[in-house]
Amino acid sequence: MKQNTRQLWPHLLVLLGLGLWTLVSYGPALRGPFFFDDEHFIVRNEMVHSLDRITDIYSSAVTQGASIKGNFYRPNQQLAFAVLYHWFGTTTSLPYHLLQILLHVIAGCSLYLLFLQLGLGVLAAAFGAGVFLLHPVQTEAVAYISGLADPLTAAFGLSALVLASRWVWSATLRPAWTSLLALVSLLVLALFTKENAVVFGPMLVLMLAASAFAHGQIPGRRQTWTVAGALLLSGLWVILKLTVFQFGTGLGLTDASNAYTQSLALRLSTFVSILWDYAKMIVWPADLFYEKPYRAYQDLTQWRGLFGLGALTLAIAVLTQVRRWPRLSLGVGWFFAALLPFVGVVPLNAIFLEHWLYLPMVGVALGMALLLQRGCYGAPLQAPAKVQRWAVVLFSFSLLLAASLRTHARAAEWADVEAFYLGEIGHAPEPGRIYNNLGMYYADQHLEAKAIKYYQLAADGPTGQLFAQPHHNLAVAYFNAGQAQNALAQLKESLRVDPKFVYSLRLLQQYFHQVQDDSRLHAVEQAIHDLESQGSYDYAAMDAVVFLP
Repeated sequence: MKQNTRQLWPHLLVLLGLGLWTLVSYGPALRGPFFFDDEHFIVRNEMVHSLDRITDIYSSAVTQGASIKGNFYRPNQQLAFAVLYHWFGTTTSLPYHLLQILLHVIAGCSLYLLFLQLGLGVLAAAFGAGVFLLHPVQTEAVAYISGLADPLTAAFGLSALVLASRWVWSATLRPAWTSLLALVSLLVLALFTKENAVVFGPMLVLMLAASAFAHGQIPGRRQTWTVAGALLLSGLWVILKLTVFQFGTGLGLTDASNAYTQSLALRLSTFVSILWDYAKMIVWPADLFYEKPYRAYQDLTQWRGLFGLGALTLAIAVLTQVRRWPRLSLGVGWFFAALLPFVGVVPLNAIFLEHWLYLPMVGVALGMALLLQRGCYGAPLQAPAKVQRWAVVLFSFSLLLAASLRTHARAAEWADVEAFYLGEIGHAPEPGRIYNNLGMYYADQHLEAKAIKYYQLAADGPTGQLFAQPHHNLAVAYFNAGQAQNALAQLKESLRVDPKFVYSLRLLQQYFHQVQDDSRLHAVEQAIHDLESQGSYDYAAMDAVVFLP
């Protein structure tokens, strides 16, 4: 017993150190308020405002409770929000941020244990887990409350990989049925948290294949059936998502119709081209921002396309050497397997995003851990082996320290709403959404003049032609500033863009009730009644009565 305790202590200290380091690095995010999509996921989402609506949470899209159409199905995330809202409401954002950071720590600690199972040393495993935990590109998924699904999915999925690795990687242990049940439960929990959890099935397949070459033996029947079952589970989930849990009109996660969403070839060529952007964010994460350009790339003979083709060629070359480099091949395979949901097979709501790298960083972390292991215990350089090892370790953890300092700074940016939005404006190719959200921030601070300025910028641009919310928000600001006629003009524009935008109808109802305009009040209330009971109303008739010439 004492021997086992002594063997456990180094690992417990490493896990504690990783946890504290992560908490300090993301510490500034703890003071960050609710903003951006938090409004749709939590603040105005009726689904999470009562634990009595759990059935609705598991049978609807994440934004249905905010009266916004969508095809994202992440019920475990919404359940977590519902529990937090039950206890804390929106009086404080601290518990929401703290949960997210703790889940990120759990995911990173699971990765440390997984790397140990793969045969890495303590220092290499700790460094690899540190890369996953502290790399600045992870900040968006950890510091942004609406990004909860990423660390929650990783906590479930990586715990499943740790459990499976005890017999899938070793290829000798026979799994107990209780362990198999726990594995299935963790994978199901991950799948009901975020759609991209389907990648854990392919990741287990890669682990089994790499194990077969690493140990030079054919996997046992139970190991093979276990991995096949996980892959089947992922496949069944895809079918469910495209049928039972399909809430949009399109096949993918967006209802937008344009050249990119309608052409599979264009989506695939774009993915190859944006491998450059992923590489840049991983290697040099100095310039991070939320709004990414919505630009497709068709010509693979340009430098972006050539870089992407070269990266894929190199990855294939490494994978073909799995017998020689089984763990390196596993890391490369995990990186691209985790990117599969974002390749473009189904249309998505963006071209690329930072938090899409959250799970692919598992593969990067394994590759970095193997580099440290090789530097410490590979063929020695001219210096004595011990000096070489310490030099490699000090250099590696110095890189980790630099990364954590950048993460700390980026987490502070996420906590300062005004600075965050002003910084985003310079990067966004069409900053309409940023203008709108910055206006919302100023409105919350009762700075009506600034709110009107940025709402107007959003309403006058392409965003205002596509979405009702900038016009609606501008109307609210005008009402607060005592400019009722300007407010009514913006509500007319809001309903022209989206006649079913119920928030504008309710604001009209509130205004006409206040000024005791019974005829127009009746027209608006009839429209609301028809919309809520029938799903539509006579917009032209309502417009003719409410918005007089």
